[in-house]
Amino acid sequence: MKMELSVIIPAYNEEANIAKCLASVYQVLKATDWDFEIIVVDDGSDDRTGAVAVAQIRRLKLGSRARVLTNAPNRGYGGSLKRGFYAARKEFVAFVPGDNQFDFSDILSLVQLQQRTRADIVSGIRPLGGKDEPHRLVVRWAWNTLLRALFGYLASDVDCGFKLFRRKILDRVSLPSDGAMMDTQLFAGARARGMSVAELEVTHLPRTAGQSTGGNLRVWIKAWRELAIFWWQLKQEIMVERGLAVFRWEALVLGFVLAVAAFVRLYHIDSFMTFLGDEGRDATVMRDIALGRHFPAIGPGTSIGNMYLGPLYYYLTAPSLALFNFSPVGPAVFVAILGLFTVALLWWVGRQWFGRKPALAVALLYALSPTVIVYSRSSWNPNIMPFFALLCIYGIWKVWRLGYWRWLVISAASFAFVLNSHYLGLLLLPVLGLFWLLAVRKYRTHILPIRRATIIAAAVFFLLMSPLLVYDLRHNWQNFSSIRTFFSERQTTVNLKAYKALPNLWPIWTDISTSLLTAKQSLPGQKVALFMAVSSALVLMARRSPDLLLVVIWLATGIIGLGLYKQHIYDHYYGFLFPAPFLALGFIIQYLQSSKILRLVGVLLLLLLLLPNLKNNPLLFSPNYQLARSTSVADFIVRQSAGRPFNLGLIAKSNYDASYRYLLALRQARILPIRDQQSGTLQVTDQLFVVCENLPCQPINHPLAEIASFGWAKVDSRWAFPWGVEVYRLIPNPSGL
Repeated sequence: MKMELSVIIPAYNEEANIAKCLASVYQVLKATDWDFEIIVVDDGSDDRTGAVAVAQIRRLKLGSRARVLTNAPNRGYGGSLKRGFYAARKEFVAFVPGDNQFDFSDILSLVQLQQRTRADIVSGIRPLGGKDEPHRLVVRWAWNTLLRALFGYLASDVDCGFKLFRRKILDRVSLPSDGAMMDTQLFAGARARGMSVAELEVTHLPRTAGQSTGGNLRVWIKAWRELAIFWWQLKQEIMVERGLAVFRWEALVLGFVLAVAAFVRLYHIDSFMTFLGDEGRDATVMRDIALGRHFPAIGPGTSIGNMYLGPLYYYLTAPSLALFNFSPVGPAVFVAILGLFTVALLWWVGRQWFGRKPALAVALLYALSPTVIVYSRSSWNPNIMPFFALLCIYGIWKVWRLGYWRWLVISAASFAFVLNSHYLGLLLLPVLGLFWLLAVRKYRTHILPIRRATIIAAAVFFLLMSPLLVYDLRHNWQNFSSIRTFFSERQTTVNLKAYKALPNLWPIWTDISTSLLTAKQSLPGQKVALFMAVSSALVLMARRSPDLLLVVIWLATGIIGLGLYKQHIYDHYYGFLFPAPFLALGFIIQYLQSSKILRLVGVLLLLLLLLPNLKNNPLLFSPNYQLARSTSVADFIVRQSAGRPFNLGLIAKSNYDASYRYLLALRQARILPIRDQQSGTLQVTDQLFVVCENLPCQPINHPLAEIASFGWAKVDSRWAFPWGVEVYRLIPNPSGL
């Protein structure tokens, strides 16, 4: 087909340039067989730009192929372009400024590139370090960097004044700006609607006459203000177009769901939260960070394998501890709030994948799941994993389905936080890798944004994981050696033969369904596991949604990985999978809405899942009062120590004394470790307080390190607490009698 092209030439005070510009444009076009028109838009110039343009059109004998439009008053660069766009009659529109800073013969290359790629927009790229002044180059770099942060990759040179695009995209893309924001709005609106962009370097020449207005400070200030407004407006437009606008009833229901989630997580959180040795250890590290005493390069140790996690959890949570005046309640509240964000994110992801009502339903189920609640109201590194795992998966979905490559950076950062929470998060890596490859294949023509996003994402990930590398460099690769040993000596840890996981797959899936969906009710959990497995297979075969494939692969990879693990699997090991079964359930509920009978089945399913979760809500059971009880013991020891130095020991089945030590340190008690951590020398005082959580208790001659190091001792006093804890004060007894 013959090329149909409208050429728009915006001009403001270009009396000295416009004649030459028109001549050069016509010289190129007349050598083609294109059906073209030229439209000059005189933007209310103070000089004779319009008159010179009219005279030149007559001189070139362009006739009806060219015309001059005049803005009165001046409408700005964007306003001039829009005037030309909406006056254009041809299939394609090209625009080039009237200042002769572009070689219009490059239009031949732009058209060839469009015909080869079928792109909706073909944009020029001005050479770096070209003919612009240094300050304009700096402004251009800052502007493009901000655009990528807000909209993702739009183009290498968004504001290049030489572009070609299909006129029909103006039917879908709104251009509200009359200023320098117009180019950004054209790109962002097109990209957000899945339109394609191709790019080509063009010749950029120095201005030989007239004065540029593009570098005017007022122009840029106006553009930055318009940018913020447009970003919000575009988000609203896209949500409406995709049917994602939040209705009032939906906002009310979501508010109710979040209120319920907040209540079951924050109500008397100080009474329900876990506060044992691990939490006391973490609080001590966070306090040192908040006070600037120590900035660790490692996080908590793993229960198996003698490995260390990264320290991101400590740095993320330390501000909340300081905000609550170093009370352990602060980090627990932070984790609970992050749990609320997980509920909200689950709803947001769900409404994009399977609709409003199923998304609200699964968000409510997640908010009320007793297992999720328990791990959402205590400060512990695995407890932040569900939020970052979901954000990680959502990010790679954005990349795979929508081509939003900036989300790869968010996904990489979230993955780093997952790994800093628990190394089982490594099971997300195959999912991320697979869908990254699928995205690369899908958008293989967008090499530059893919390469840039991948490099930045990798850099962000390694930066967040770098403290572990720093630690290993300082400690002769201690952590790396432990990880290598974990995988190389696999008799009691993992089995790397995938088929060995087969016998464990169904029991693990059943356990996940039971723990997360049916409040640990075994028989309902088995039935739900079977129902969801069959239903998910049916939905996949019906090809209702490719997004379900992502969730199924996420679940399958996690279950297979856990199936290779030889140790006992605790509920918190599922942290990186917590949102996945709820999302799978959302797809099933969506499928059940296809007919009245199936819709009734969906309602019954929701009721059957809600009942056990409500019946077994943790608020219906007695609080553990761990923080209050530990605080009472710590206060009591402070009083009994009478301001004198003392040592401390704890006899317990599965706890250690870090929680008591933290509370005693807060009270500035004169507690001394039995052995100095730096020098290794003994620091034996004249009194040792022994807290016994495992009754009956015989502290004398107990093998506990603190008791053994204290030496010969006798019981000076014994106190009993009503919750089954005893405190002994031992004093030296050199004679042993």
